[in-house]
Amino acid sequence: MMEKVDIRYVFKVLFLCIASVMLGNTFDFLWLGLLFALYFVVIGFLNATSRREFAKRPRYNKIFAYGAIVPLALFWVVTPTVENGVSPYLIFLPGIYLLYLAALQERSRGNGGFEAFVVFDGMAALLFGMYMVPHGWGPVGLVGFVLALCAYTRRGTSPYKYLIFILVLAALGGISYGGWRYWKTQRYQYGAEMAESYYLRERIMGFDPATSLGSFGSNYNSRYNDQVVLRVWDKRPSRYLKAVSYEKYVGGIWKLPTSYKKHLDPAYYQVDYAVFEVADSLTLASETREVEQVWVQSTLNNFGFVFAPYGAVGFSAKDVDSLSYYAGGMVQGLNGNGKRSDWYYFKCSGCKLPDSLLAPSEGDLLVVERNRPLLDTVIAAMGLRDVVDSAADSATSLKPIPDSLVLQKMLDYYLSNFTYSLTVPGISRWGRTKNDPLAVFWSAKQGFCEYYATLSALVLRRLGIPARYVTGFANPEVVEGLPYSIFRRNHSHAWVEAFVDNRWVIFDPTPPILPQFAVAPSWWSVKWEGVRGRFARVMHALKEGEWRRVVDHWQNQSTALLESPILYTVLVILVVSFVGRKIRIAYRIRLKKRATVSAKALEWAKKLNAAERALARLGYRRETGETVGHFAKRVEIVLSQVPAKAIPPKKMQKSKDALAILKDYELNRWLEQ
Repeated sequence: MMEKVDIRYVFKVLFLCIASVMLGNTFDFLWLGLLFALYFVVIGFLNATSRREFAKRPRYNKIFAYGAIVPLALFWVVTPTVENGVSPYLIFLPGIYLLYLAALQERSRGNGGFEAFVVFDGMAALLFGMYMVPHGWGPVGLVGFVLALCAYTRRGTSPYKYLIFILVLAALGGISYGGWRYWKTQRYQYGAEMAESYYLRERIMGFDPATSLGSFGSNYNSRYNDQVVLRVWDKRPSRYLKAVSYEKYVGGIWKLPTSYKKHLDPAYYQVDYAVFEVADSLTLASETREVEQVWVQSTLNNFGFVFAPYGAVGFSAKDVDSLSYYAGGMVQGLNGNGKRSDWYYFKCSGCKLPDSLLAPSEGDLLVVERNRPLLDTVIAAMGLRDVVDSAADSATSLKPIPDSLVLQKMLDYYLSNFTYSLTVPGISRWGRTKNDPLAVFWSAKQGFCEYYATLSALVLRRLGIPARYVTGFANPEVVEGLPYSIFRRNHSHAWVEAFVDNRWVIFDPTPPILPQFAVAPSWWSVKWEGVRGRFARVMHALKEGEWRRVVDHWQNQSTALLESPILYTVLVILVVSFVGRKIRIAYRIRLKKRATVSAKALEWAKKLNAAERALARLGYRRETGETVGHFAKRVEIVLSQVPAKAIPPKKMQKSKDALAILKDYELNRWLEQ
């Protein structure tokens, strides 16, 4: 077959040359693009002149195509990384590879190479060459597209169809250029939105070492509020999972305590996890108490805090050499374990924490001077103490009421005068306001947990009752069938710890959430979370090394089994049973075959075998696949042509008798038995 050379073929070669030069020039490898262009010119000349026959062209070899991946991959490994952007080699290397494939296909076109692949690879290389095209080279790429259009369209295409294609191409190019210009002018706005979205998605809001009042708002009204942030592998989880208890409140910001109660060092190790005990030996089970270990997985940045319920007597973490234990059971120190972490906490029935860790501290009564006028106004409005001297400023001139009654009166006041709301009028969702956020909240009489807990903690402190502002998660989602409980973003919560009647109690002043705020997750999200959770558990088991204990246990059990005579007795019984079953099946099949074959058929089979043996001794054998009737005719013809004295009379008679049996068999074998 001969190559048909015309202006269209010239367009094909020029199109491939432009794709080569565009790709090389865009990525500062112009010399490589020129080499490819020269190659296509030479191949085009050879195909159009001396080597026009397809059969004489070199055959397409896939080894060359696959082999080019190796040097390109090595080149990618040695390329420098690009910070905050896309490496141009991510575009250049695929473009070069596709151009190389187009060269191989064009070289062997008609002898293993295909025109369709040349078009596809060449067009893809041209598109890659248009990525961040240098100034002034855009029209060159458009010329390449037009040449491809003229070269690869069907012969006889009407001119108006070319015009329509060019107009569509120009429209798409205009839209792309307009979109690029719009993005260029709006990229800072989009960049800020993307940064904010990433910030919301990757962080558990409201648990920073210094948190601003209102930071939980992002957990309640963003598009990520249903995101699972904690998995607690406990089917009977505690209602409150504590993360942080703050000490000082100034200007709308809560800060961590300045010192911790105890420094926790590893007491022992569980495979790769270090165990930290609040008091000696509390995490170990004994005859008088039961200890349960619960695994917690955080899917986001937890800022080094160990989320745990009240009464946890110990913790366990990987790649951590110490933990800091603050008043109220707050634990921190997972920062070295990465942004996303997992840990264990220990629950114990019958354990008692040391009194030194439960005693209130000076920070639990800390109230800055600027907040006292507002707090006194709140105390008076709630009727939390009787005023002896209204002109006095100090708390010593006021007559307190019982502490337990204080909590109840505060809660009743909130229920009667406040409403739960995800927004506070006058305060942005980031907690920004020109005025004191607590004063705005008190005036608006609506807000969410952070505002209620902050105001309540400071009021209790003003009354001389030790109190702490606590953040964490509350009301876990327990799904039947899942081996763990779930805390989503919208389960984040803030409450108060109050020291009443010589003991710490949980005081949650936030009014009940209205039904419209409690949206149940969809069926699909629950099922998908179950799959993700179980996969995380499997990966955790592989990572923590617990599987080594399982393997050791299996190995010990296997060794004991191999040394036991019971195993070999069972094996002998199984082998004997298997052989006996096979013999029985074979015997039953044989009986069945005998039962289905008549006696007359067996008799004819014996006669046929005897006749064929007699003829075989005379040199006549039935060929494979030859019927009995055809064999009998063939033997009869041969015997009729043999001279009478060539065969002894006795053998001739045996041959005739055998031939008669064959004829009778052919006539009578298939009659009704």
